[in-house]
Amino acid sequence: MLELKNIQKSSVSGIGFENFPTEEIRSPRVYVDGQKALEDFDQETRKERQSSSDRFQNPKISTLYANASLLFKSNEFSLALNLLRTASNLDSKNIAILNLMAECLEQVQSLGEALKIRNAIVSIDCNFDTVQKLASLYYKLGQDEFASSKYYEALSMLVEEDDAIFDVYKNLGNIFVRRGDFEGAEDHYNKAYAINPQSDTLLVNFGTLEVQRQDFDKSLYCFRQAITINSVNDKAWVGLAMVHAHFGDQELAWANLETAIDINPENRTAVHLLANWSLRDNRAARGISALEEYLGKVDFDEQLSLVLINLFCSNSQIAEAKLECERVLLWNPNNSEVADLKKRLRTIKRA
Repeated sequence: MLELKNIQKSSVSGIGFENFPTEEIRSPRVYVDGQKALEDFDQETRKERQSSSDRFQNPKISTLYANASLLFKSNEFSLALNLLRTASNLDSKNIAILNLMAECLEQVQSLGEALKIRNAIVSIDCNFDTVQKLASLYYKLGQDEFASSKYYEALSMLVEEDDAIFDVYKNLGNIFVRRGDFEGAEDHYNKAYAINPQSDTLLVNFGTLEVQRQDFDKSLYCFRQAITINSVNDKAWVGLAMVHAHFGDQELAWANLETAIDINPENRTAVHLLANWSLRDNRAARGISALEEYLGKVDFDEQLSLVLINLFCSNSQIAEAKLECERVLLWNPNNSEVADLKKRLRTIKRA
């Protein structure tokens, strides 16, 4: 159990705060020696084909699965899916094929199709692993009732220790936070903490929980502990920034937020917060810079594009504001408010 008893509770009133989602990013291995890359690829191919031939009786399915596995490891998820769909047509109830298909679909964010496959897997082979993976997918989709039901179902099937139990308890804690049941959340977080007390992600969740309870001293402790374990946890730095802002230390809050964005320029919460602060503190240029970098790396984020337009206008950058309006309208031609703003900006430019 996380020991927080010696930390006195802050009596200062609260601020708004977001729960920070986490996601795992798969990074392919980088080679300098081309020959070494070819040798490793050949070795992996032989291993995958041997493993696959032991698992499947049909040699065609075995080859398709082996090649799909290699493509998956190389982050070529769409290509892997093509092979797996062919393999599935030949053996529609093979758990290994269906499971890898679901993983690929989750990686390419086709979560609806992945959900159908996860449900099919459970109907064929219902056990802790298959049910907790289905629960985790419901969790990703924000379907908390289904997720919690399946997580508890998975726990009832547990017959031995499993690495996935930590995530089950952590995610259940997040669900309870969203429901406003802070006692239930703490109970599940503590169960996760007993399994892995060195998880910086879990400590960020603890910090978020304490913010929800308006106990900012405890939240400060949790975010600092998370950073001690992992100094590049950008979500912990954002949490620290918001707590320091709450205590009135704006310069330290800014420094914390800048650190978060330096670590991860695509942290949407951090960029949005910095944009708001830059407008409040007359640092429009910094907010514009962070927004432009973020928007240049994502497909489209209409809300933050509108924030950028607002910052451009406040900084008298009318031409830039007009250009961003045009970009928004290319993505969403039906946004009448942006269309009207674009007309007004033309008038300002002529005046």
